[in-house]
Amino acid sequence: MGKFLVLGNFIQKKKREINLPRILKPVERSYEWSIKKFGPNHRAAAWRDAKRQQHRFNIFSELISYDATHNKTSINDLGCGYGAMFDTFKGLPQFSNGTYFGYDISKSMIDIAKIEVKDSRAQFILNHKATEVADYSFVSGTYNMKMAAKENEWLTYVEESIIQLWSKTNISLGFNMLNIQSPLRESTLYYADPEYFMDFCQKYLKANVQMVDLLHPNEFVIFIRN
Repeated sequence: MGKFLVLGNFIQKKKREINLPRILKPVERSYEWSIKKFGPNHRAAAWRDAKRQQHRFNIFSELISYDATHNKTSINDLGCGYGAMFDTFKGLPQFSNGTYFGYDISKSMIDIAKIEVKDSRAQFILNHKATEVADYSFVSGTYNMKMAAKENEWLTYVEESIIQLWSKTNISLGFNMLNIQSPLRESTLYYADPEYFMDFCQKYLKANVQMVDLLHPNEFVIFIRN
């Protein structure tokens, strides 16, 4: 109940209305184009190389590895693309009888994910937010591509998305963002202040917050635990 109150209070305080379809439509078009051009591989998800993509997935999977108490772990993957991160989880003992919910705004990505991942534990849902409650939630790269959105609009979208996803998370949430300190810059990408988001999560999520700097200086990962 407390999580839903936090979500409602935060959105009420912001007093800035965001047209999510308008903000996300250019992102959707970009991924629709890339999956049709490159097919189900790292380039379709805007990764420079597959090793770096897998490295981030491995960082997220460490959250689950701490939990050895059951084998029915459920996972939300917000911005799942063609389902690449599922491969990282599918062999974990904690996930042997688990459930995976992958969400994306690109219909083509979802359609290909359903073809690529032939596993009864996986479900793919066309949506920009999580609709199911899960033990763990992950956001890999989803908050990085803002396209033509204004900085303040994208910031508000990310903040509200994190709080909404936390309301659908029982144990822990992990997300990554591009670091404002990164020497690599592209105008269509969003670069965030890690200290700002550490403070934001501590203030609004009321949970244990940890920053992982294994991808420094280009990226940072934040883990939030109940």
